[in-house]
Amino acid sequence: MKLPCGLLVSVLALVLSACATDAERKTTSGSLPPPPAPPPAGEHYTIRPGDLLTISFAGEPTLTQQVRVDWNGLISVPILAADGKAEVKAAGSSPSRLAERISETARSNQMLVNARAQVLVMEYAGQAYAVLGQIAQPGRYTFPKGVPAQLPIEEAVALAGGCTRLARQSKVLVKRGTQVYEVNLERLASQPDQTRVIIIPGDVITVPERRF
Repeated sequence: MKLPCGLLVSVLALVLSACATDAERKTTSGSLPPPPAPPPAGEHYTIRPGDLLTISFAGEPTLTQQVRVDWNGLISVPILAADGKAEVKAAGSSPSRLAERISETARSNQMLVNARAQVLVMEYAGQAYAVLGQIAQPGRYTFPKGVPAQLPIEEAVALAGGCTRLARQSKVLVKRGTQVYEVNLERLASQPDQTRVIIIPGDVITVPERRF
């Protein structure tokens, strides 16, 4: 039986597309590379736009505020000016250096006689991952506060409520940049000696559905 020319072209296109997908999967699947070194914390961390900061003053609990660094690197600290309008450059400084600058400004403006500010980074910009597919609560998740932005994949999935009963845990996909990797969650759970798979900011975990 001879196929119409248009139908033959469509069939060939589908076959070529499937072959390309298989080839891409072969080149992109494999073991995840080790995570990069975590960003330095404390005095060595450099504040970035998007970070969420807590600013407090010793002996002045009512003046504590949370503020997010805007995309120009600035934060608003009303206590530093009589009219309540004061912006401070935060991006590029360490938390301790920013605290010193805020303290100096508060004293020079005579807003606080003995100002001693403290700055804590409560949330790091862009420190999130996504979990999709057969997950109880799919969505975007930020890493826990106070720890490096790295999680074993089991914990990352658990924070999203865990897998559903339809999940195919032996073929979980992790997209990192332009690469896609397969992870066998069942093997990780049953064989403790397996190399740990670490999730980092920007990763997308997809848990597919089981084939019946």
